[in-house]
Amino acid sequence: MKKLKIAFVTDVIYPFTFGGSEIRNYEVAKRLVKLGHEVHIFGAKFWAGPKDIQIEGIKIHGVSKYERLYNPEGKRRILDPIKLAFNLLFELSKYKFDIIDCLSFVYLNCFSCKLASMIGGAELVLTWQQYFGNYLQGYFGSIVGTITRVLERLTIGLTKNHIVVSEKVGRELSLRLGFPKRKITLIPNGVDYNLARIAKKSHFSSDIVFVGRLNYQKNPQLLIEAIKILKKDFPKIKAIFLGAGSEIKNLQRLVNSYALQNNVSFLGLVKDKIKLFSILKSSKIFVLPSRLEGFPLTILEANACGLPAITTKTQWNDVQDYLSGNGISGMVVKPQEHSLAKAIAFLLENRKTLSEMSKNAVAKTGEYDWDIITKNLKNFYYKVF
Repeated sequence: MKKLKIAFVTDVIYPFTFGGSEIRNYEVAKRLVKLGHEVHIFGAKFWAGPKDIQIEGIKIHGVSKYERLYNPEGKRRILDPIKLAFNLLFELSKYKFDIIDCLSFVYLNCFSCKLASMIGGAELVLTWQQYFGNYLQGYFGSIVGTITRVLERLTIGLTKNHIVVSEKVGRELSLRLGFPKRKITLIPNGVDYNLARIAKKSHFSSDIVFVGRLNYQKNPQLLIEAIKILKKDFPKIKAIFLGAGSEIKNLQRLVNSYALQNNVSFLGLVKDKIKLFSILKSSKIFVLPSRLEGFPLTILEANACGLPAITTKTQWNDVQDYLSGNGISGMVVKPQEHSLAKAIAFLLENRKTLSEMSKNAVAKTGEYDWDIITKNLKNFYYKVF
C-alpha cells in the first residue's frame, strides 16, 4: 500500500503551545511517521531558530511568526491569522501532498489549503474540533463575529471530506451548515492510555483539579465560586489549577477576596505529560467548567487517570456527548456555582460512587488510545485518497 505524504495545517504547533488540537496533530503525526508515512505540520512559528525543523521524524514548518496567540483580554488576535493564511499557500506549494488535513476553525487557512490542494492535486480534509456558530459574535463582537460566522459557513463547502471529533459537532454541521450527516466521519481525540496507566501519584494531593488555559472560554472563575460555597461544609477542601492564561491575576484576586489561599493553588502550565498524569492521579475529581469545548483531551486524560469529570451544560459545550451517560465517568451540570458545588460535594461525600466512576472512567478511555485513533485516521485517508 502506498505510503502517504500528509500535511497537517493549523495555527499553533505542539510542543510550542499546548492546546488539544495541536497535541492531536502531533500525537497522530508521530505515529504515522513510525508507520512509514511522510508527515508535515504547518503553522505559526513560536520558536527561535530556523523556520523548518524536525521533531520525532515530523517535518515542522513555521509559516509566519506570531508575537502571541491571545490579546491582553485573553482572546484570539485577528491580524496574525491573516498573515499566516497568506504565507501558507506559498509554503504548501513547495511540496506535492496526497492529503492536506486542515483544522477547520482557522478559517482563512482553509481557503489557502483549498487553493493548494487544487494546484497540487491533494485531497483536502477538514477536521472540526468545534462548531462555533453564534458564539463567535459574543467572542469577537458584532462586526468581526459576523464575518467569522460567514467564513465558518463557507468553509463547509470547500471539500467533501469532513472529520469531527464529537457527535455533537457532526450534528451541528448537518443541522446548522446543511452538510449531509452520513458524509461526516467521527474520529475523536485520544489519550496516551498506557502512559496514564503507569504514572505514579505525585505529592500534590487535592480534592479537585482543573487543567486548561486560564481564560474566558475555560471559565475557571466559576470553579472558584463553587469552592467558596464548598468551603462551608469542607473547610479543608483542596483545589489545584494547572495552566496559564490571561485570567491568572483576576483569579488570584478572587481567591484572596474569598480567603481561599489555603484551599486553592495555581501550579502553572505542566508540560511534561508523565508529571501531569501523576498530579491528576493524586486528585479525586476533575472539573472543567468551560463555556465552550469541542472534545477536550483533558477530559480523556483525567478519566484515564481514574478521575470522574464534571463539566457544564452549555449551548457550545460538545463534551456533553462523551459524558452523556451521567454517572458513568462523570457528570454534566448547569453552568452555575451552586450546581457545580452540589455535584462536587456529592462525589466527595459518596466514596462508593466516586470509586465506581473512577473504574468506569479508566475502562472507558481504553478505546481512545492514540494508536487506535491513528489507525482510524490512516484508514480514512486511504478511503478518500
